[in-house]
Amino acid sequence: LINTETSMTSSLATPLNNAEISHLETLLASPTFKQQAMGLDEIQGFLCAVISGPGLVKSEQWLPAVLGSPDYESAEQAQAVKELLLRFHAEIVIDLRAGESLGLVLNLADSSDPAAEGEYDYSAWCQAYLDGVESSVLPWIEAGDESEINELLFAISLLAGEIDAKALKKIKPREMADLLKECRDDLPMLAVDIYQYFQ
Repeated sequence: LINTETSMTSSLATPLNNAEISHLETLLASPTFKQQAMGLDEIQGFLCAVISGPGLVKSEQWLPAVLGSPDYESAEQAQAVKELLLRFHAEIVIDLRAGESLGLVLNLADSSDPAAEGEYDYSAWCQAYLDGVESSVLPWIEAGDESEINELLFAISLLAGEIDAKALKKIKPREMADLLKECRDDLPMLAVDIYQYFQ
């Protein structure tokens, strides 16, 4: 006899391969999702926050948040998408628990901006992370120390463009460039640090 629960747990622990990632990204951008679904980079950022927060969030709660209201072609397609995302979620959990630098899923920045050529877009990932923080039923600042949490979220907020411009005026352009680079470099480990904070 096959233990179905063990079998499901085992399958969820299998990371998405490159073909599955490519298929999922193409599908999320298709008319099926009516431009409501997050990109895979945003889904990773959102789920990192959902997984790291002070309360347990079930898939029935986060799946609609990342997918919107898709018009699936079939029940089989709906199930296939759900299984891929559950595996992606499980992969993030495993990576965060490992306590090592998180492998970020990032898209290239807008190619229409010559200054951003070859650069990765951190803003979408970070904005989605903050959306995940906001989605928490239990506010993070009520579950922990507000000043500590704000400090942990500073780099993500800065990369998301959510820091008040007035507060940044005193920083010289060169210093700002260095600060942004430091935040980008620190982000993979910062995601792990925030996860560990609530553990």
